[in-house]
Amino acid sequence: MPRAERREPIPGYEATIHRSLWERMLTVGVPRLWSAVWLVLCLAGSLFFLIRFGMGWSLVPLGICGLGHGVLMTLTVWDGQWDDLLLAQLARHYKSYYEAD
Repeated sequence: MPRAERREPIPGYEATIHRSLWERMLTVGVPRLWSAVWLVLCLAGSLFFLIRFGMGWSLVPLGICGLGHGVLMTLTVWDGQWDDLLLAQLARHYKSYYEAD
């Protein structure tokens, strides 16, 4: 039997590759971590507005949540690795000047 026609996997040699290894995990078009962090911040803001200003004002942070999620989704469509680039830019530790010895 030619090798190309073999369909059954050989135990210990072949395995399925999970999508999470080669494809980014997104929640409604936004990286999962950023989506969760943004949602928690908006819910905390909504709770603050509810306690401080009342029921009507507590809907304002939830509306802003939708706008912010749209911005995050646009960033993800524009550059799928925008958060890695942001973290790399923030992690740079260069001196502003160097003294000659």
